[in-house]
Amino acid sequence: MPESLARHSFTSDTLELQSIRHWLRNELQQQHCSKDCINDSVLAINEACMNIIQHAYCGQADGEIIIEILRDKDLLIFHLTDFAAPVDINKCQSRILDEIRPGGLGIHIIQSVMDSMQFMEPPENKGNLLQLTINIHK
Repeated sequence: MPESLARHSFTSDTLELQSIRHWLRNELQQQHCSKDCINDSVLAINEACMNIIQHAYCGQADGEIIIEILRDKDLLIFHLTDFAAPVDINKCQSRILDEIRPGGLGIHIIQSVMDSMQFMEPPENKGNLLQLTINIHK
């Protein structure tokens, strides 16, 4: 049974990304995660939050993003919850990597550095819930 380690709520303002990264790094250091685990997790969560801000909240800075960190033995589980309109998960795909253009790599980056990424049923069927996992010794 996963143990809840930390939970924090942020607004969907891009100015919050720095404080999200700082909070997350501190929490993971307290769990004695490997340096790679910390760096990969911070990168993936930052990308996921940016996707939430851009695509779920359409750039509106007053939405809410809740990040919860859970641990199940050597596995860290991150739950990112938003309260925007439900996202069509069939449209959540990385772009073709051969295309040279800015943007569109967030999902590819997340899937490259995390052990798993999946959309879960959101609490009370409102918004979206993204679950990311990574081994702390990675």
